[in-house]
Amino acid sequence: MRWIVSLLLLVLTAGPGTAQIVPVWRIVTDVTASICPAMRDGDVDAAVRAAQSFGYRVDDGARPTAGIAGSGHYVVMDGRHFDRLTLAASDGIAWCAISLQQATPRSVADAADPHLARLGYRRLPGRGDDRIAWAGEDREAAAFPTLTSRRLTTLALRFSTVGGRAPNP
Repeated sequence: MRWIVSLLLLVLTAGPGTAQIVPVWRIVTDVTASICPAMRDGDVDAAVRAAQSFGYRVDDGARPTAGIAGSGHYVVMDGRHFDRLTLAASDGIAWCAISLQQATPRSVADAADPHLARLGYRRLPGRGDDRIAWAGEDREAAAFPTLTSRRLTTLALRFSTVGGRAPNP
C-alpha cells in the first residue's frame, strides 16, 4: 500500500526538472497567427517585437542550423516550452520557423492549418503524417521532423516580399 501512495505522490508532485507537456496548439497558433504575419514586409524587427510579446527571448549566441538567411538579417529566439523560433529576411524572401519538442508534424499541421489558409497557403495532398507541406503564390511551408539528437518537429514558412511588401493573401 505504501508504494502505491509513494507512486501517486511522485506523480502528483513532479518537480521542476520534470518535462512539461508542450502546448503545441497554442505555440503554433501564436507563431502562425501573429509572429510570422509580422514578417510580411520583411521586417524582422517587427516579428521580434511580436515574438517578445509572447514571451520569446533573443538568443544572441545562436545561429540558424541552415544557411537560410543568406546575407540578410536573422534572429533566433527561445520560447518558454523548449521551442525555438528563427526569423530571417534576405533579398526579398522572408523565413519564419518554429521547432518544438514533444510535437509531431501532424499535431503541428493541425494547429497551423487554419492560420496558414488565412495567409494564402493551401495544404498539399499526399505527403503522409511525417512530412506535411503547403503552398501558395510566392509562398511555401512544411512541417517535418528535425534530425537532431532531440525529438523536434519544425514548421517552416517561406514567402516572398515584393517591393518591401509581401503579396496580400
